[in-house]
Amino acid sequence: MTGSGNLSRNFYKHIKRRGLEARTSLEWDRSIVKMLTAIFSPDVQILDVGCGYGRIAIPLAELGYQIKGLDLSPQLIAEAQEEATKRGLDIEFSVGSMTEMPYSDASFDAALCLWSAFNELLDVSEQAKALQEMYRILRPSGRAVIEGSIFEEATEEEVRTGLRRGPGNRISWDVIEGLPNPHYRHDPKSLADLCLGVGITGYEIVERHWAGRPRQVLVITKQQPAVGGSPLAN
Repeated sequence: MTGSGNLSRNFYKHIKRRGLEARTSLEWDRSIVKMLTAIFSPDVQILDVGCGYGRIAIPLAELGYQIKGLDLSPQLIAEAQEEATKRGLDIEFSVGSMTEMPYSDASFDAALCLWSAFNELLDVSEQAKALQEMYRILRPSGRAVIEGSIFEEATEEEVRTGLRRGPGNRISWDVIEGLPNPHYRHDPKSLADLCLGVGITGYEIVERHWAGRPRQVLVITKQQPAVGGSPLAN
């Protein structure tokens, strides 16, 4: 497992579902589910990449969506499976990395990667592999939605104290409950360069309010987007 993966796995082993639930709210989660149901019809097959404890996958399954979940944390996958079983839902949750997914080519109509899960990959080469994998598992005309934080330049104080580090000071060295949970900060140009670098030309990058906060959303389409742009742009 990569250094990024070890950091994330150790963090989620400690924080578990209870720690993640404390950082969101039912109102925010319902808002996200509502936005996704406006984009995707219930007949599509969806992969929730970095699904955590199933906070989005489970509500979507309850609405009739065909969805699977993937996360590198055995702890969170066990909690997701337990909750799905409790609600009488048959959802396949798997332990695995978004840089090497255990699925065949063209297996899904949609891929979701929410709550900055993608940005926990701290090396650009890992990010490139993750994008290639999400693109690979999409069917023609399939769409991936990747959510992350809005880019902010590092301050001199953040660099001096190590809160921002790495190439271009793009790694935000966040610490939660005493454990590092760092994230890579992309701006629209660096995200676009990343897509183009792996041969993905059907993409859009938009900034919008996402569950009550401004977020940067990358939308990848297996072919060139239809005229009219991303459904997230409005």
